[in-house]
Amino acid sequence: MANIEMLEEKTHIRGFTARFSIKKVSFFIHFFFFLLALFLSRAVMFEAAVPFLLPLWAVVKQRYENKKWSVLLGGIIGALTLSLGQVCILGLQIILYELITRFRYLKMPTAIAVATAILFGQFIWQGIAHLGLPPFIVQLYIYYEVILAFFMTIFVRLFFVQPHRFWTTGWSYERVGAGLVILAMVLTGVQSVVISYFGLFPFMLHLAICIAAVAGGVPIAAMVATIVGALVGVAKLSFTGMISVYAMTGVVAGLFSKLGRFGVVIASFVPSIFFFFYDASLPIDTVYFVSILVAGLVFFILPQKMFTFLHDMIHPKRDEVLLQRQQWLTEHTTEKIETFQNFTLFMKELVFDRFTSTESVSELRKIEPSATCMSCFRFDHCWGERNNNMDELIHHWFVAKSNSRDGEQNIIEDRIKLKCIKPTRLLEELDYQLYHDRMNGQFYHGKKMIALQLRDLSNHLNRLMEDMKEETLSFKTIEEELEYEFKRAHVQCFQIDVINNTMGERVIICSLANKNDSYDDQYLLCERIILPILYDVFSEPFQVEKISTQKSPFSHVQVRFRSAVRYEIEYDIYSRAKNSAWVSGDSHAVFHIHPGLVAVMLSDGMGQNREAQRESRRLVRLMRECLSYNMNPETAMHTLHYVMSLNREVDMYATIDFALVDLQHGALWSWKAGSMSTYILRGERLLKVDGAAAPVGFMPVFSVETEKVNLLAEDYVVMVSDGVFSGKFDWEEQEQYFISLLKSRIEEDMPIEVILYDVMEQFSNMYDVDDDCTVILLNVSHVVPKWAVFSPPNAKIS
Repeated sequence: MANIEMLEEKTHIRGFTARFSIKKVSFFIHFFFFLLALFLSRAVMFEAAVPFLLPLWAVVKQRYENKKWSVLLGGIIGALTLSLGQVCILGLQIILYELITRFRYLKMPTAIAVATAILFGQFIWQGIAHLGLPPFIVQLYIYYEVILAFFMTIFVRLFFVQPHRFWTTGWSYERVGAGLVILAMVLTGVQSVVISYFGLFPFMLHLAICIAAVAGGVPIAAMVATIVGALVGVAKLSFTGMISVYAMTGVVAGLFSKLGRFGVVIASFVPSIFFFFYDASLPIDTVYFVSILVAGLVFFILPQKMFTFLHDMIHPKRDEVLLQRQQWLTEHTTEKIETFQNFTLFMKELVFDRFTSTESVSELRKIEPSATCMSCFRFDHCWGERNNNMDELIHHWFVAKSNSRDGEQNIIEDRIKLKCIKPTRLLEELDYQLYHDRMNGQFYHGKKMIALQLRDLSNHLNRLMEDMKEETLSFKTIEEELEYEFKRAHVQCFQIDVINNTMGERVIICSLANKNDSYDDQYLLCERIILPILYDVFSEPFQVEKISTQKSPFSHVQVRFRSAVRYEIEYDIYSRAKNSAWVSGDSHAVFHIHPGLVAVMLSDGMGQNREAQRESRRLVRLMRECLSYNMNPETAMHTLHYVMSLNREVDMYATIDFALVDLQHGALWSWKAGSMSTYILRGERLLKVDGAAAPVGFMPVFSVETEKVNLLAEDYVVMVSDGVFSGKFDWEEQEQYFISLLKSRIEEDMPIEVILYDVMEQFSNMYDVDDDCTVILLNVSHVVPKWAVFSPPNAKIS
């Protein structure tokens, strides 16, 4: 009891820790957007234009819905630090933007909608302030603000991609440049933040240059310093000479990045000291030096993981990525080839080793008395102690016959006729023995050829696998294929996870954008658009298993799809040996190949003894082994016929009635070799599936055809062995009576476990069943969920 309480307490603590961690991450994200909005709302261009908050609001509202209130709060506070009028202008622009985007008859791109909202908002506000048309200089500043807002929206959209792709999307030059523009505007907004001898602007810029130097070296550090410095200088229209200071700081810091953090910090001070003595007009004062000194100290305490992450983002390890991809592909291919090798060994054993005599067929036949000689009264005279050289003559006859020496063969046959009183029958028997030897030799070499071909194919695949280990290959995953199909159908699915890709057992989870649709709308989207796409890609039906709304890490809809098994079967088997003996020549098997496919086998060996039972069981077992290696059923039956016909020592053959029931599409495939008809009872209708092929291993030429029948719910499928119907009575009469008994029991809603025993008891009272008999009864019905309030007629809810 104490252990259970301790386990519950630990589980509670872990759950609390996980929830706290999620809340902590969410808090930092909200705080980041709050600060970003605060500084961008304070960024003033050309000492008059404030165009940067509305672009951030527009993009965040589209892609980070639950972060928009942090942006709004930060923007209002930042605008309030400028003036109360700026707060009113900002509020007016946001209202106009919302009205424009909600106008259903005209959908503008985001950048144009932002520019339009700023244009009308400023003209309305300035028109009221100036009691008419604003002056030309004011209009000019409005146009500047519109243009800057238009491009800023593009930069924000480039940098802030969808949340799930923020870290996975590549950092292209365009995206990095957009990030630097946003950083420059943020620094513009903090230029006036000075506390005593500490300035936030030089602190943040110097820290960014040092981080860029360590993560990217000279090019990245120089690019960050130059671009950000130039944009900030243009915004203020003053102190553009500081661009040289920032550029030199980036270059020098990057040159000493090999010496680590200490070398970068020391090198970053050198340009500032140099320009302090070189140009007294630059704003390099006590505040500047204190700020960069604090930046250097903060730079030392930053975690190394951050620098490693940034370095990997700037310089991705493409070779390692390709190597991992190649390794995955090699391991996956190795697994498949190992499966094929096991299949090759199975086929080699099945076709060659299991049915091949250990004696070499190339060996000369041991000459023994034939049946004709054994029944002759002169046997002792020819084969006794005196022998009369009969075995030597027969040996020479075999050699001459095999080498097609007609003259020598005629001489030996004349000598045999002089010594034998039954030469005609003896020569006929010798011809049969020679033909039998030749056929055995051909079968032996045929089996050996197949085994060697399989072995060679396996060797080729092994060499292919070795070559693949040295090649770099690319591949397209099933997730990428689904993503492409969803984009074509305009389905906003940002993540696809294929949990299980086994046919009939597939599980797929799709994360969709949350559009605040109702459950019915979401289900309709899945049913009308996504399910057909999944059917086209995987060639099997799917069903929606679960739809849930997720809040972490952002609001989205998660849909779980599963392979749809629309039908289920119940079955019962009646089997009885002849005269109620213990041994029956019939064998059967019913098993699932996968959840959507059921295999049914019924085999009847020739006879009612243990030999017949052994052959029928052997055929069922071998057929099941072939299916386990994904062999086509028709190919499997031809292969088993070939294997069983190779052994000419005994008559080894058996019938087989094989069926596959597809529970996804509702279909029955049937293969028959010497078996009885399959009956499908559909209400008052009767469908029959017949086969004309001979039993497996019986005839030299074997042909089997595939029959397909579409099944409906509440169909009954009946498979029987030939022992059910007696040869003493009319066959059609017995069949009709048997079917009528089945229909009457089905109409009475009798349980399937009782139907066969009741039917066979009444049938045996009318007709004597004088052979081994087996009957398999299958009932196909719709799968009805346990929670369903409506069920099809006669459906059983378990």
